[in-house]
Amino acid sequence: MRVALLNSHDSGGAGTATKRIHRGLRQIGVDSKMLVDNKDSDDPHTVGPGSTLRTGYSMLRPFVDRFPLRLYGGSDGVFSPNWLPEDINRRINRLDPDLVHLNWVGGSFLSPSSVADINRPIVWRFPDMWPLTGGCHYARDCQGYTESCGQCPELGSSLPWDLSRFTMSRKQRAFPEADITVAAPSTWLAECARESTLFGDRRIEVIPNGLDTEKFRPWDSDLARDMFGIDRNETVILFGSVGPTSDPRKGFDLLSAALDDIHDADNDLRLVIFGASEPADGDNLAHPTTYTGYLNDEESLALLYAAADVMVVPSRYEGFGQTVSEAMACGTPVVAFDATGPSDTVDHRETGYLAEPYDPDDLAAGIEWVLADEERRISLSHNSRKKAEREFALEVAAERYLELYNTVL
Repeated sequence: MRVALLNSHDSGGAGTATKRIHRGLRQIGVDSKMLVDNKDSDDPHTVGPGSTLRTGYSMLRPFVDRFPLRLYGGSDGVFSPNWLPEDINRRINRLDPDLVHLNWVGGSFLSPSSVADINRPIVWRFPDMWPLTGGCHYARDCQGYTESCGQCPELGSSLPWDLSRFTMSRKQRAFPEADITVAAPSTWLAECARESTLFGDRRIEVIPNGLDTEKFRPWDSDLARDMFGIDRNETVILFGSVGPTSDPRKGFDLLSAALDDIHDADNDLRLVIFGASEPADGDNLAHPTTYTGYLNDEESLALLYAAADVMVVPSRYEGFGQTVSEAMACGTPVVAFDATGPSDTVDHRETGYLAEPYDPDDLAAGIEWVLADEERRISLSHNSRKKAEREFALEVAAERYLELYNTVL
């Protein structure tokens, strides 16, 4: 079977998730190719732009795609109109796949009309809500995607016919022409798809994202801490993602409020943040904090997870939450809110703690509950690793996708 996986990049959160599916499929014998606009890896089975000119155009197009947002004051980079023309279908036809597997296609990578022009069955993994909205990546409390969008809060618009309704109308015209099966990485995202005007009548399956459980595995905690210069005797709370302190969706403000409620009588508590650098004017956090910056390889990230006593994921919205499954695979219990993607991934009081959304006090209570009893924390660690092996391993996700491909074909 020949499968083409489309994602705008082969790096970043969605790119990493797509690469893992791609690797898993190849491990089980599927002829998988990954088609991207921005290629950073040296994978011979990942196909990027074919020329320097095409590479330059691919890099420029996301910035041009956002030009219409200048008419509005409410959005900066979390809304993708996808109005520019592209030649993706010509590139797909060169690969001649039996099935096309879409992933993150926002940022001008694939226009709605091009989705309709794909003349093969499509499986679409939803990394976030963009496929079912009028352009926003997460609708937050807005229910416009269940009808026709317009008066978009993400755009700060009060007009019924705004950019969100225009983008939604393009999708409404195009998507019924395509043979689309939805693969949502979480129950929450699947329910959003079922409620949407675009995908309510489609087949929708839930398949969690996979990861390499040989790379993401428990490591010796003392060794891991030595690698990052962390005191072996400290209690380490870990938080991070891509830009975790600057993206409101990641909930850094909620974590900060929770940490204010945690009293450290022994003065041994340390917060470690990855994916961000220490701000020049300080952070005013309640506990000593170490910033690791962005980690470029999975091995370093796995070591950092293993160095932590608990991972905190205070996100307001997550389509899945890869940091949750990565930490669990490394045997690190996770505290998150009982909402969106983490509700599926964390088993309350078995692999971590699910706090009341979006209550910093209960988030603090969850952190303290994990750390209060070392024997319990070790049990949570063991359960986390077992669940990761059972549900998130690359081959497990790949087999589930292969089964879905076969039924679609």
